[in-house]
Amino acid sequence: MKGQQSPRWLFILLLLTSAAAAQEPVPIAVNVPDSIDPNADSGWLRIEVAVLIDDRAEVVTSEAWPPYPSTQYPNSHRRLQDDQLLQQLSAQYPQAQIIAEPDGAVTLLLSDPQQLVAKAKADALAQQREALLQAQETSTGNIDLPESTDGTTPMDLDDIAGATDSTENSSPIALEMIDAPDKTANAGAEWLTPFTESPPLDANADSVSPSTNISGAVIDDLAEEQTPPPALPESFKARPIESLSEGLRQLTRSNPDRLQMSTSWLQAPEVANLPIILDNSGDDPDWPQLQGFVQIRTGDTLKIGVNFWWNTDASYLPEGFYMTSPPMAPVQRFWRDELSLLPLDGPTVAKRLATFKAIEAHISAGLPLVEFVDPTTGFFRELVPETDDTNSFSPPATWPWRHFIHVADTRTVSEGYVRYFDHPVLKVVTTWQELTWGEVYQIGAADREREDIEKAIQDAQDAVADPTAPPVGQLPPDQQSLR
Repeated sequence: MKGQQSPRWLFILLLLTSAAAAQEPVPIAVNVPDSIDPNADSGWLRIEVAVLIDDRAEVVTSEAWPPYPSTQYPNSHRRLQDDQLLQQLSAQYPQAQIIAEPDGAVTLLLSDPQQLVAKAKADALAQQREALLQAQETSTGNIDLPESTDGTTPMDLDDIAGATDSTENSSPIALEMIDAPDKTANAGAEWLTPFTESPPLDANADSVSPSTNISGAVIDDLAEEQTPPPALPESFKARPIESLSEGLRQLTRSNPDRLQMSTSWLQAPEVANLPIILDNSGDDPDWPQLQGFVQIRTGDTLKIGVNFWWNTDASYLPEGFYMTSPPMAPVQRFWRDELSLLPLDGPTVAKRLATFKAIEAHISAGLPLVEFVDPTTGFFRELVPETDDTNSFSPPATWPWRHFIHVADTRTVSEGYVRYFDHPVLKVVTTWQELTWGEVYQIGAADREREDIEKAIQDAQDAVADPTAPPVGQLPPDQQSLR
């Protein structure tokens, strides 16, 4: 790599990083198991990475860059789970159900608007049938019912509702419908013992003290066994930087470098050290200028490999220069049909979202949803305008740049030290530390507390938006991984 490392630059960063690491977080009460020493090393790692850019004209023209650099993404990889991305997608696409995959991928489930309208029609028919049944039950007089097809016997409401089961073939009364006494069955009673009778006491049976249960186990011991262990934090979840934050803030004030990207994550022990892709060029309609990934290699020493490139307009190269574009990042966001789970292409997603917006406008105008469909032409054309949003759900077809500047290197990084990957344009800064069990449980408890607060806020907002709608729950476990 070209360029010289600035001793003053690193000295300031190391000093400020040490000061930030010395600040103790506000403790949270955590019940650490007696078998674990809270001050012992846990094997959990906190890793921080930041990329600074200096692409001033005098900088990029001062170097002779390789005219045809080459790079590629690894076949096996993962992403950081990003709560901010999930919140952004939830606000941008409220019609979709969003599922965060364990490897950082995101699945968006989108239903078919036709099914929504069909359900509304079915609900309307069900309400009409319910109204007829209620009229039959509450009426004290005779109801003039339409005659049957043979013109002799009046049709009853069961025929109108489409019921085909006769009285003889009806199902037996469910046991839940039988009135049962309020008393529950006594523990240890034979199942045929009537609920109203108590089982006979065995005179030879040992007395059961209040502090024990039926099997003789002590209740206090049972309660202790049922106490859940402290919550662990999520591994590979994007977090704000801590140790590097103050140092980078001071450096960007006194230097022309711009902080382009910074992130931090926790890494559980003995996890697969897959490369972590840190850009979304495979999903975003606007090709990002910074692309790349990092990889952690653990062993006797910890090594951090960085591979980043900065897309440019090639103003420092001859006019008319052209090169093949670098690859896009693998797709992170997957659109699928909510029922079939089949992939949806960009035009289909754009059409469905536009239709949902038209339906919302239709309902806001006070029109019933069942009238949204024209049986001869399908959806009303004037309610579903033509849309050019197809590109919003797929990356651009062409690379909007002409050249890229590339940095790739792997360095050994000692715990608590700052590693600076020196480069005139791309400056990568990394650091890491191993957490104690006490720190791990503190972070896990803080995450759990924050999630509970966010869930309570979201439930309150949903209740205000639609008081009759139940809170949205998670999908069944068999639908949590859909790729």
